[in-house]
Amino acid sequence: MTEKSHIDVIFSILENPVRRKIIKRLSQQPSYALEIAKELGLGQQLVTTHLSMMERDGFVSSDMKTSPIGPKRRLYFLKQSGCLTVSFGPNMYSEQLRVFDSLPAKLSQDAAKFLDKLKEIQQSASGKLDLLSKLIADIDEKLVSLETEKSVLLHIRNMVMKQASEELAMQEKLPHERRIMHFIIDERCTDVEKISDALNLKESTIRDALKKLLDQDAKK
Repeated sequence: MTEKSHIDVIFSILENPVRRKIIKRLSQQPSYALEIAKELGLGQQLVTTHLSMMERDGFVSSDMKTSPIGPKRRLYFLKQSGCLTVSFGPNMYSEQLRVFDSLPAKLSQDAAKFLDKLKEIQQSASGKLDLLSKLIADIDEKLVSLETEKSVLLHIRNMVMKQASEELAMQEKLPHERRIMHFIIDERCTDVEKISDALNLKESTIRDALKKLLDQDAKK
């Protein structure tokens, strides 16, 4: 599955408020359909239908577990971890999916510090819950700081792309040439196949436009 189709699947899952409630519940701990239905005040059949749909799309998984009071029951749990962000404005649009089900080889100083603190807590003899709660609060504070800085940078980027769009509008270029230039500036990509797919233009048209732009630059 490509990243694009993966993002589309996640969008289709998250657009439903009932599924978002189920996902939030499963993020706390694995659970049975009946248990989720009772806690959320929903019909069991409705919950089961949504769980089956998410399991089909690989978002959740399940195991049959032995019940002490009856037959085996299906226990559901989240299968994926990720952060999906959508940034949009008059002069920008981007979708990004970041998976965090494993740690990278290189960590930032803050991330390494948080990880070391977690290891210390794991070795503690008592008071683990209080220590874990404090660590979560510290991580959340750092995340808020990063998101605030990201919002500022996105605002500035939007201003820069607005200026670039205005510059392109003043140049004597055909509409499709402006689209191609805008894509190259915005996506920092000159791959003909990718441009063709994104803009729904023939590859030959893009090659001709790029050659024309290069010839114009060479004459300057």
